[in-house]
Amino acid sequence: MSELDYFRRIVLIGFAALCWIIPNVAVAQQADFTNTMTWEAKASFPGGGRHHPITFANATHGFLLTGSTAANSYMSDFWIYDADADTWTDLSNTPAAFPGDARTYGYGVASTTNCSNSKAYVGFGANAFGVRLSDLWELDMNTLIWRRLADLPGPGRRHPAMNYVEGSVNEIHVGLGDGTAGNFNDWWAYDIATDSWRQLPELPGVPRHHPFYFSIGPQSYAGLGHSSRGIERDWYRWEASTSTWVSENDFSSFAFKDENDASNSMLITTEARVAGTQFSSSGSCDSDAIVYGFVLSGDGDDHSTMATGEFHVFDPYGGVNGMGVWHELPPHPGVSRWAPGSFVLQGSTKVFFFGGYEHTQQILLDDLWMMDLAPFFDSSTNQTAPTDNVSNSSQADDVMADEAVMSARLAWTFVLALATAVFFEYSYS
Repeated sequence: MSELDYFRRIVLIGFAALCWIIPNVAVAQQADFTNTMTWEAKASFPGGGRHHPITFANATHGFLLTGSTAANSYMSDFWIYDADADTWTDLSNTPAAFPGDARTYGYGVASTTNCSNSKAYVGFGANAFGVRLSDLWELDMNTLIWRRLADLPGPGRRHPAMNYVEGSVNEIHVGLGDGTAGNFNDWWAYDIATDSWRQLPELPGVPRHHPFYFSIGPQSYAGLGHSSRGIERDWYRWEASTSTWVSENDFSSFAFKDENDASNSMLITTEARVAGTQFSSSGSCDSDAIVYGFVLSGDGDDHSTMATGEFHVFDPYGGVNGMGVWHELPPHPGVSRWAPGSFVLQGSTKVFFFGGYEHTQQILLDDLWMMDLAPFFDSSTNQTAPTDNVSNSSQADDVMADEAVMSARLAWTFVLALATAVFFEYSYS
């Protein structure tokens, strides 16, 4: 074989290899976005380290109130965080002060996708007399005016699930948690328009407290947490269209390898967990954008520290058979924490993580961290949210079809490259 023939064959083999490598590199780059996601330290909270803060946000400011500090187990202070200025302001001794009981183990929610919605909802927990609270308060985050709403007609409780269910539902869902007699698995809906409550069917799992939870469009999600059996990893979806609970797959989180394809991704963890923080976000004010759920930090299956500040995102349409799928995101600095807080600015890609209790050092933390989730949302811009009457199953079928198309394209590219190489080889031999 002449040097020219040898050189020609090397060129053709290289061409075929490039035709195969280039599209695969494009797929790999879709998973590499996590390498650009980092946690940035922000101004520490001047109110001292604490666990179980109530946290929420509008488009420009975060809000933090109540919880437990080293000096006082039941707090009523109220703070506002200016995200642009990276500064905290104490509102406790102003007309905007929280009018409810000092408390801990309470929760609050606000819309994360409707940028014109200025209302937040706060309540529950326990006060200094050990009373499990059933109160609900509304805060206008623009005017800083509080309003007392109808109490939950069920038993008062500590660390329940609390979801702002948006879309066509527009309700606050509250359930689970614990009272003086033990854990609950009940579920309630507060109708914002009528200031009234109604009871929904119970969560099909065991009663529990300190669950993880979030809402995605008209659906409520809840699960994990602490039951009488120990730490749980089961996960459930309240399907608004049928008013029924659906059992999702038990918690299992995968690395991002292929776009939305857990079957070909590396399994990272199946560890049960409790007492972390959570939120949902679409990263924009676009009502058609897909909303994702996120869980962050907390204790592991032994109700103690996990080795990293684990961070996982739930894609409600990325699994098979109508189920969602979890994926790993970069953990917050240090080991995991018990009962921290978090908030995401409305319509933005910025999430803030605060405080909590660190078991290994036995300290309450006052630090604030921020991560920009833009690389994650940018990787998902080819997806659009289904309407309220489209099932998870049909959306999952669409995702699987997209993956099949991608696989077919890669296979066809490889075949084309080989055919081209063979053609040139025989044409010039």
